Amino acid sequence: MVKDLIKQVVYPIFKSRPDFLIVGAQKAGTTGLYRYLEQHHQLLQNKSWKEVHYFDDVKNYEKGLIWYLGHFPYKVEKKNRLVFEATPEYLFYNHIPQLIKQDLGEMKIMIILRHPADRAYSAWKMYNSFQNNPHEHLRAIYDDRTFAEAISQEMNNKSDIDNEPYHYLGRGKYIYQIENYLKYFAKDSILVLDFNDFKKNIKSMLDNVCDFLEIERFSQEKIDAFETQKYNVGNKQEKTTSDKATLESLKEYFIPYNKKLYELLDYRFEWL
Repeated sequence: MVKDLIKQVVYPIFKSRPDFLIVGAQKAGTTGLYRYLEQHHQLLQNKSWKEVHYFDDVKNYEKGLIWYLGHFPYKVEKKNRLVFEATPEYLFYNHIPQLIKQDLGEMKIMIILRHPADRAYSAWKMYNSFQNNPHEHLRAIYDDRTFAEAISQEMNNKSDIDNEPYHYLGRGKYIYQIENYLKYFAKDSILVLDFNDFKKNIKSMLDNVCDFLEIERFSQEKIDAFETQKYNVGNKQEKTTSDKATLESLKEYFIPYNKKLYELLDYRFEWL
């Protein structure tokens, strides 16, 4: 009890708050980007795993801002570095941008997008692999359906609640998610990145990130090291004939949403 009271007084004064957040999308390279950025000498990651899950988890949010600040270094440790965390769930849920603005104020937001059909397939592969996971909370969200079954059922569901926690379609309608963030954050404080650049143009991508954060660009030596590491940016996997057909139908499904996204961003990714 005394320890908690001390935190209530000390943390708001002496703890760092994040300077920027990586908010998603799920299965679009947030872990890879986090791993690159944590090696930058002007950046300082949070003190736990990259995903704090404060704004998206009701139980965590009810613990209060003091609990959240406990995941970040003290200001004396910061030494002019930027502090950050990356929780992909922050992009999808409508209420989160308002909570971020309310609790943290003005800040920079980074979003990585992937073709929504490919993102959905990657997410399904993840959930479909949880059957024998050692963690109970992951086994609880194991998806035993085929990819085709999962997509078909989601297309027929009338309520978003029926799609929890998967949202294979909903998570790929990026236009609505970014529009929601723009209600609370200025367009020039939001950087939207393309997942494909991890494999095709990592230097340009990281230069873009560093310029956005107003920090030094990575040295060529670091970039060369990144090229050999390739942090968790997706692996090619064999797809069944059914999976391929479902992917093609999904690509058609997402065309109108991608078109609206292009109009909003005013620049085109390869898949837009």
